[in-house]
Amino acid sequence: MTFLLIFAVGIIAGFINTLAGGGSTLVLPVLILAGLPSPVANATNRIAILFQNATATKKFHEHKVLTIQPIIHITIATIIGAVVGSFFAIKIESELFDKILGIVFMFILFMMLSPKQKRKSRALQKWLEFTIFLAVGFYGGFIQAGVGFVFLATLNLVDDYNLLKANAIKVFMVLSYTIFSVIIFAISGKILWLHGLVLACGNSIGAYIGVKTAITGGEKIIK
Repeated sequence: MTFLLIFAVGIIAGFINTLAGGGSTLVLPVLILAGLPSPVANATNRIAILFQNATATKKFHEHKVLTIQPIIHITIATIIGAVVGSFFAIKIESELFDKILGIVFMFILFMMLSPKQKRKSRALQKWLEFTIFLAVGFYGGFIQAGVGFVFLATLNLVDDYNLLKANAIKVFMVLSYTIFSVIIFAISGKILWLHGLVLACGNSIGAYIGVKTAITGGEKIIK
């Protein structure tokens, strides 16, 4: 029953993550409920994130929505930031991580409920974009939960992306840094592979459905 629940939540989380973000706010409590310490749950979730975004990236690429060249520099920045954040995550004590996670969840709730307004793209210098996405990458490597919202909020600093293209870029960037995060968490012994792979199957299915939904419904369904 535990693995069935993890699989089912994975489908929902994969769908939500692909369309916007915040799916890990469902996954982490379920993994903790299943008996995993919060740092282990955070690490184990990365297996699902890896498979989910690999599936979503492939599907967005097939539909010719994903354009990589303009975001190479910020992708590199997020990878560097995520590597640092992942090392930070494996060193932190479980009790402190629980407190940080609680604060992050309240922040995500605020972002979900706050009114969304169309922001005009403001071109920034490359070094400033790089610095901003270093911080985004650190957050993704450290916590991951809610990072989709952060990406959607910051990608317009690079270009005036619509929500469909922004989501395609987001899943590619998350995939890029998660490869390195998984390696770090795996070497540290924080990942429970059976839980992670069951969750990954669910997330991948959810991501596949999410991309189909995004392509068919466009910005309206994403909003």
